[in-house]
Amino acid sequence: MLRINETRLLGDIAELARIGATAEGGLSRQALTPADIEGRRWYQKKIAEARLDYAMDGAGNQSAILFSDPPSEKRILAGSHLDSVPNGGRYDGSLGVLVALEALRTLKDNGIRPPVTLEAVNFTDEESAIMGLMGSKAVVGQLTAADFDRSRVDVEELTRRFSAVGITRQSMLAATRADVLAWVELHIEQGTRLEQAGIDIGVVNAIVGIRSIHVTFRGEAAHAGTAPMDLRRDALWGAAAFVLRAREHVMQNYSPGVCNIGMINAEPGAFNIVPAEVYCALEFRHGSDEEMDRMGADLLRLLDECAAEFGLSVSCEATPPVIPATMSESVMGAIERAADSLGLSHQRMLSFAGHDTQNIANIAPAAMYFVPSVKGISHNPKEFTREADCVNGANLMLHTLLELMKEFA
Repeated sequence: MLRINETRLLGDIAELARIGATAEGGLSRQALTPADIEGRRWYQKKIAEARLDYAMDGAGNQSAILFSDPPSEKRILAGSHLDSVPNGGRYDGSLGVLVALEALRTLKDNGIRPPVTLEAVNFTDEESAIMGLMGSKAVVGQLTAADFDRSRVDVEELTRRFSAVGITRQSMLAATRADVLAWVELHIEQGTRLEQAGIDIGVVNAIVGIRSIHVTFRGEAAHAGTAPMDLRRDALWGAAAFVLRAREHVMQNYSPGVCNIGMINAEPGAFNIVPAEVYCALEFRHGSDEEMDRMGADLLRLLDECAAEFGLSVSCEATPPVIPATMSESVMGAIERAADSLGLSHQRMLSFAGHDTQNIANIAPAAMYFVPSVKGISHNPKEFTREADCVNGANLMLHTLLELMKEFA
């Protein structure tokens, strides 16, 4: 059975990890910073060494290309991203790009000319250094001029970063594609489900939706010493009760769905004043709009109950949601058939983090799969995936592409 060159793959992982390396053992390659640009040049060099064709689109997305003969108009894409969070790990994103590249190199090394053109893609700014999932948003036409105004960097810095790789706002907006037959992405799990279950591969069946609500409990300020406890309208009591009850309710009724209170602010904010107003940032995630609707209704009911219990009022303001992305049955099936042929155990599971796949799913059949993360640590210098799992993931990418070529040729 055809296999990737594991020595070459593992060498690439170690070599790339030296670009943007930090003293803590992690790496910092935020999008279009000097370290990221060095990583992008490294990727282009590896493509040339492999005698694959190279391309970069108007969004700065880089591709290694293995053309069919004759070159097909439609293409199967695989990959992820090379940029990182500050002081992150060496596997998040990078592993997905490197296994896609290794799969194409293996095909070329063995004289296999695919019946449909293949690309190994490095998407620009998945990690939100500028705006998050930027490169894949551009590809699917979801990027708008207004998005640049909401960028995490100012106009001068944004222009400088774009100029460094030869792209512009205009080229970003014109980077849409209509030639994608299918997409597949490998990623580290960034969680513990696979490791705990002793399973090799997690086949992602949906990338969760995200809904966020700004919540404000309102009570009445009072002297912290003289106001009787049974007469207080303490806004923080209501907020605290909600945090704990929301946790219990979601765990009991919506597993594996999650909720989070990531920010709490009490006013007037003095140690000797009963809080009159408390602001909370509520977020919850699940794999379908139906489950999200049910979770949302239950959480709003809990808010009302907690407010009433402590004599408070409560108001809510929802932000635009992130819509769940359902994965393609055809691509998931290709991943699973390939895993079976390689003797790799697998299970379907949700992805609770965002990935470029959720955007590509809007224009083509798309799916992704996970390999285990040791202790679930990610976005951290201690992020680690075992060599055997990296190699498994790469062989699975190779054979998934072979399966997809049969289906989409």
